[in-house]
Amino acid sequence: MRRIQVSAIMRSSNPNCEETFIRTYEKNGDLLETRILSSEEDYASGEFRRISKDNGLTWGEWEKRYDDKTDGRRGKISGSEEGDELLTGSFSSCEDPKTGCKVSVGSTFFYLKGHDVGYFNMWSKGEDNVRPHAYYAIERQDGSKECRLIELEEGGADFDPQNPRNPAFIDKNRAMASDLMILPDGDLSFVLYPSMRICCQRASQDVSAFFPSCPDMQHGLIIVRLHWNPSKSDYDFTLSNPIMLCDLQSSRGIMEPKVLLLEGGRWMVIFRGSNTMIDAWHTRTMTCTPGFKWFAVSDDEGKTFTPPMVWTFDTREAVYSPASISAYYENKKTGRLYWIGNYVSEPRTIFGNTPRWPLVICEIDRQKGCLIKETLTEIDSLREGETATELSNPNLIENRETGLLEIRLTKICMSWKDPELTASRGNWYSEAWEYLLNFEE
Repeated sequence: MRRIQVSAIMRSSNPNCEETFIRTYEKNGDLLETRILSSEEDYASGEFRRISKDNGLTWGEWEKRYDDKTDGRRGKISGSEEGDELLTGSFSSCEDPKTGCKVSVGSTFFYLKGHDVGYFNMWSKGEDNVRPHAYYAIERQDGSKECRLIELEEGGADFDPQNPRNPAFIDKNRAMASDLMILPDGDLSFVLYPSMRICCQRASQDVSAFFPSCPDMQHGLIIVRLHWNPSKSDYDFTLSNPIMLCDLQSSRGIMEPKVLLLEGGRWMVIFRGSNTMIDAWHTRTMTCTPGFKWFAVSDDEGKTFTPPMVWTFDTREAVYSPASISAYYENKKTGRLYWIGNYVSEPRTIFGNTPRWPLVICEIDRQKGCLIKETLTEIDSLREGETATELSNPNLIENRETGLLEIRLTKICMSWKDPELTASRGNWYSEAWEYLLNFEE
């Protein structure tokens, strides 16, 4: 059995906000570190970047991208009486070696009443305040550029700052896009998350029977293939069938998928659902609804996918896991593929997003698509003095000099089961941790 050695160090603690560090390599080989601050759930209030030209031995000065403390809230719609905000999420990009084009996909989020009010009213009151839209951008070799809304419904329109609440924009084409990749045959592919209402329309399903609870707020999944069309100097889009979970299986539809290409040509997409029950959303999940990771497969290169199935180990045991973000890592030296996420051995404890511990790593069988149970290795879990914690949303980078896998994540909610401890630490106390993983053969 291959062994994985894990070492860990706490980099910093912050009493007032969630402080996250992310590292990536630039095209020229420089190491980029991004520091993100947040004291509002799912909203970044500050972002700073710095560069190292010697793989992290020395660093340049931090450069601000934005900071609410000095610049005010970003994304506010000018003249909006209710404080509407339009925020741009991260875009996934690649340079296509076949065409020389730089292609990007990503999303914007229009928050009715603003993220600071509308987002939280969505959770507490069931208000339909979050309106995502997906975009595709291309920069050609001749220097021409364009960015356009991905349209899935007729009668839609792009954002107009003169008419920000135009129903043709906020009510139509609600979707997100992410995870752009280059396929082995040279085509491109990305993940599209249309609203469950749009997915049901495309699948000829009755949404009032399949997902009656909150079909505009939750999403299904479509895999998109991009094939270069030289006659129009652009890509043709081919969309798979919608992949969907009904609201008896997942109250929050499908989230954070990852497409894997298995040996033999089979495509596999892994994603999370949620068994949370929220009265304001009229969710239909029950106390007996389990929490685990799901998957679907395609044997025709992503054109059609099976209905979702429960992801398992090679022992056929279910991968019980909360609605938390996972990560995937391919070791460049060995070619082995790994899943990094929260695996819970006591499934009765899973409710919605919790518990987000322990954090584990486990090898994926590249032929069968299942997890190899004997390789399951714990990276971290509850530590002394913690009643809970969030060990999720990991950032991965393989160090180019040492070959070690570096994982960075921010631990929050370490005492939410102990109100007195939470009060003494503060609601936004966080710790930034770094883990080094050495893979032994």
